[in-house]
Amino acid sequence: MCCFEGDWPGSMMVLAIPVVLVTGWLLASVIRAISAHRLLEAARRERVALLAHGTDPARLPALSRLGGLGTDAAGYDRYRAQGLMVWGFALLAGGTALALVGYLLDAWTDPDWTIGVVAASIGLALLAGGAIIWPRGRS
Repeated sequence: MCCFEGDWPGSMMVLAIPVVLVTGWLLASVIRAISAHRLLEAARRERVALLAHGTDPARLPALSRLGGLGTDAAGYDRYRAQGLMVWGFALLAGGTALALVGYLLDAWTDPDWTIGVVAASIGLALLAGGAIIWPRGRS
């Protein structure tokens, strides 16, 4: 498919890409979990401080799983749409770049550039999904 005939640094780089991606994904998940825990801990401390100062517990908002105030449906839809938009832009840009590199380089065979078109199409589909999910009437 690509050029694996004796170019061992290049082939190692190609094989290292999935390892780097999975490692980055795991690191981002750990950081997100730690951040969510700290946010929830801060919200609980604030709630306890308000209760210690004599605030009526019925007047305090409920804690969500991320801490802070509970999110409404529009907030959740906006959160989902933003995730789809980020992944859509990333796949669109990466797929377009891969298609251009595959099309312009002579080392690749003719059908290799279609891999980039597939990734760009998935990116466009995610962008369309994010635009559909985005809550209407509220920014």
